[in-house]
Amino acid sequence: MRYVCLCVVLGLVLPVASGCGDDWGPDPARQPDPRGTMGQSCASADVCPVEGGVEWQCKKRFMYGTNWAWREFAADFGGVAAWGKQGVSEASDAFDAGMREMKQAGVNVIRWWMFPAFRTDSIKFGPDDAPTGIGGTLKADIEKALELADRHDLYIMLTLFSFDNFEHSEHSQGIQIRSIKPMVTDASRRRKLLENLVAPVARAVEGSPFKHRMIAWDMINEPEWAMKGPNLHGPSSFDPMKGLEPVTHRQMETFLGEMADVLHEHSSALVTIGQAGAKWARAWINVDVDFHQLHYYDWLYEWYPYKSKTLEALGLTGKPVVMGEFPAQGLSAIPSRDLPAVPMPQLVEDLYALGYAGTLSWDYGSADFPFKFVKADHRRFTEQNPCEATFGSLGGDLGDPRPPAPNKEPAPKQPAPGGGSSKTCTDLPPPGDYTCAQQEGWGKCDEPWMEGKCDKTCGRC
Repeated sequence: MRYVCLCVVLGLVLPVASGCGDDWGPDPARQPDPRGTMGQSCASADVCPVEGGVEWQCKKRFMYGTNWAWREFAADFGGVAAWGKQGVSEASDAFDAGMREMKQAGVNVIRWWMFPAFRTDSIKFGPDDAPTGIGGTLKADIEKALELADRHDLYIMLTLFSFDNFEHSEHSQGIQIRSIKPMVTDASRRRKLLENLVAPVARAVEGSPFKHRMIAWDMINEPEWAMKGPNLHGPSSFDPMKGLEPVTHRQMETFLGEMADVLHEHSSALVTIGQAGAKWARAWINVDVDFHQLHYYDWLYEWYPYKSKTLEALGLTGKPVVMGEFPAQGLSAIPSRDLPAVPMPQLVEDLYALGYAGTLSWDYGSADFPFKFVKADHRRFTEQNPCEATFGSLGGDLGDPRPPAPNKEPAPKQPAPGGGSSKTCTDLPPPGDYTCAQQEGWGKCDEPWMEGKCDKTCGRC
């Protein structure tokens, strides 16, 4: 979501190319990991699966979190040097503080925007205004974002583009900002966009030791606002937002279909689309996404009440559906439709009960929006559903809600001979699907939730 000339925009929810123009060398010859499993066999039983949830790292969970969506619009990844805007790697303390606060609020997944406008000089463009490669701080920003996510036991969903990208090209305050429309509609330039930007970014994530923190790619935020004409898969046509250069549904579908192929080829993360709302619920059924994502605001509440316009009624079955945006304070009352106000905690519980696979509120930290992020409201769902809403190690101040594994309690401590350490030298596995060696390598030995775990590997004996 982004406000330009609208008071409210959006709707409802729930689940090729080889690079040759980037600065990081050729695409490694490899077979990508199975989607969502990161190479794991998923043989062990899931302790608390969520029916219809998003499957990730051998767990089916409720994708619970918030939208960042940016600290500096179109600058978090790559920076905007001409404007003095720093990316994640150069302003890591500020990003670290934000992620710490979100984790304290019970957030597990962050939806985070990358290139809603081509402002960063970390993307290189050729004379045809199509990308030729990447550089600058972009790779470092991606790596730092994943590292911080790992530090705070969070998962991130990176949103590559937005309808904002379809604004007219302009030269502004010393930089050239390009419209994405010519890259979407022209096959040659579209190929360059995918090969020289999307694929290298995906490979940067895949090459990170923290790639397991990248849960999904959101290819584009609310593409419907940059589209015109008939809907290929539903009755509601598209009416573009003013000031944009719109494309047809067919052109956008082709673009997103090709991008999904590139991301699935170069990354093991899941793939989705940030759909504007239930009005166009089936717009992307022919695109190879791993879960659907809808957005929901008061205008959709009025015309598509979530309790009557169920996922089945919307025709969204067979894949998980995540509510990727909704107001952080909840929904307003609509007296003309006899619809009551719904506070954020109640809305999340309702959507969970209705079979949605996750909820991501809008928004943390964007001062230009009226929706206030309240930590206590966000934390309530995680406190009541700690296991079902957590994909990772379940560490941090929320504690570890998993039941102890049978027959794996540490042996009683015995006094060490000669007055030495009394710790029994065991390697009790930590929560989750990671080994003691992995946790030690990630610097997790001193985390509170690792007490009594991996004593031998962590050198506590």
